Amino acid sequence: MSLNNRSILFLKGMAMGISDLIPGISGGTIALLLGIYKDFISSLKSINYKSFIYLIRLDFKKLNNQLNLCFLLPVFFGILSSIFIFSSLISFLLLDYKVLLFSFFFGLIFFSSIRLISDLKPTNTLDFLTVFVGLVIGLSFFFVSSLSTSNSIFSIFLAGFIAISAMLLPGISGSYILLILGKYEFMLDSISSFNWINILIFSLGAITGILSFSKMIHYLLKNYYRSTIFFLSGLMMGALNKVWPWQLDNKIVLPEGDILMPFIVFIISGIISYNLKSE
Repeated sequence: MSLNNRSILFLKGMAMGISDLIPGISGGTIALLLGIYKDFISSLKSINYKSFIYLIRLDFKKLNNQLNLCFLLPVFFGILSSIFIFSSLISFLLLDYKVLLFSFFFGLIFFSSIRLISDLKPTNTLDFLTVFVGLVIGLSFFFVSSLSTSNSIFSIFLAGFIAISAMLLPGISGSYILLILGKYEFMLDSISSFNWINILIFSLGAITGILSFSKMIHYLLKNYYRSTIFFLSGLMMGALNKVWPWQLDNKIVLPEGDILMPFIVFIISGIISYNLKSE
């Protein structure tokens, strides 16, 4: 794989990392829109006990053959880089430019979901029903209330396990799951302040979630690709309620104030989505 291709994969990983910091946006969504979702899930599902044996033996040739490291490592380091570099910036944008930020992602997900469905050309009742089921489930996330949990070791581990499982699915935001669990600000502060104990515990939960959940997604993509993509596209569209730019106390409200700039950002995101490579 050329240096240019690895650089592109790194940038796509950074886009996934940035999205994972924003409640309402899923890293899985961005991976799907950027055309790396299937390869990403395939690499993750291949991790098993042999991977650790190869790593201990420093047998990187076998490890690469098993996990496709030439693909996975640039994406992985791109994700990590974004999380550490942009955690403070995202906090700033969410506080002062939330409408514009959400306008961009709303348009990106909306137009890209339409394109994914259009590219597969739904032709029968089952195709449309699968999209509809995903849409309904995505809409239901808006009515989930936030929970208050402790900051114990187990709760941090569990938050990592659940959040990473959500991040792997387009349409379900891992950051939003952290909000529901009462861990979003806690983990964002932990990352910004480099609290390595909390980061390590969360990461162990995330690794456990990856090992458990990626195999199921890979099975669905391999055996029921069209239905899975239709469902995930519907899920992304249904979950758009979480990134509606104008919200008050977790309730959708009508646009107010200057709507020209949000509209321009929305159109720009549509142009970008048209040029994104889908699966």
